[in-house]
Amino acid sequence: MADRFKQAAVDRWLREAKAGTQFYDAEAKGLRLVVGSRGGSYKHLGRINRRGGRYVTVSIGRADEVSLRQARTASAEVRLALKRGEDPRRPASTVPTLQEALDRYLSREDLTPRTKEFYRQCVEGPLRSLRDTPMDLLGREEVRALHETITQRSGPYLANGAMRTLRALHNDAARSFDLPPNPVSRAVRFNREQRRDDAVAPEDMPGLWRSLEAVGCPIMRGAWLTLLLTGLRSGDVRAMRWEHIEDGVLLVPHPKGGRSFRLPLCAHLLGELEALRELGSEFVFPSPRDLSKPLAGIKRTKTFPFNPHAMRHNFSTHAMEAGVDHATLKLLLNHASGDVTFGYVTRAHLQGHMRDAVERVAARLLSYK
Repeated sequence: MADRFKQAAVDRWLREAKAGTQFYDAEAKGLRLVVGSRGGSYKHLGRINRRGGRYVTVSIGRADEVSLRQARTASAEVRLALKRGEDPRRPASTVPTLQEALDRYLSREDLTPRTKEFYRQCVEGPLRSLRDTPMDLLGREEVRALHETITQRSGPYLANGAMRTLRALHNDAARSFDLPPNPVSRAVRFNREQRRDDAVAPEDMPGLWRSLEAVGCPIMRGAWLTLLLTGLRSGDVRAMRWEHIEDGVLLVPHPKGGRSFRLPLCAHLLGELEALRELGSEFVFPSPRDLSKPLAGIKRTKTFPFNPHAMRHNFSTHAMEAGVDHATLKLLLNHASGDVTFGYVTRAHLQGHMRDAVERVAARLLSYK
């Protein structure tokens, strides 16, 4: 129950009240007098007006050093600061919001355009409700609930991707700012993800070749053939330029993961691609409508009903069947390896070895034609 504070009453409480007794001012909301064993002090209790704001207690001063009028004035100032969303106990926070953390992260030069676009889509899409939230105020319960909501609305894979993005941005901001433990790591139980089994069965490979021959557009047919015989990702195939091919070796400058690499192309593919050089475009696979631009996309059709990424799975499976060892297959797919010994291998010196592996895989795939 609140009391109407007067200076005389305050002096009496300090003399007579038991230590630990608290009196609340009826006139100044949030102001209270806390009596101790050797006097007392004024404090203000209030809630910070922002997302995740909590109740805080702000010390104003000892009652024998601060008058009641001064305590009420200071209490009013604290109340206004709390209303502005500030914490009077510490300086104004310079911790970035999620949107600012994204902008900071995307300024890195080691990120591929596709990675930047994915992060931007996550923050502007499934994570948009958190964009204006300072990174130190991301709560575990809030993040966990958001993951469940995205899972229900957009599916388990997008929900997991959004949370990985949030986790990465939090870790990056934590390198420069004093942040609490990562809420994603502590609160989110990621959805189970099942790897797709997209490799084409051997008995279905002849049908794949017949479907490929039926593709009417030579540019699109060449793109599908490249996916089939290299295991490259769709974006890397669409970005191929003639200047990237030298002595039968393709330079992939901006792959996923950011590590450029060189990949030998099999003789059959090189021969098939020569017909496209006559189009006069700088791109190996230009847009049929505008030869000055790269192919916009590679999608399954009724004529060729396969997923572009399935060709990567298919290449990997047939590479193992062709006897390509696991370490070499990692090089061909440009997969990262945590093996310390693998880090001592200079892949530029293995082009002959890699070319032999590529030709072995191509021979197996072409055998079904």
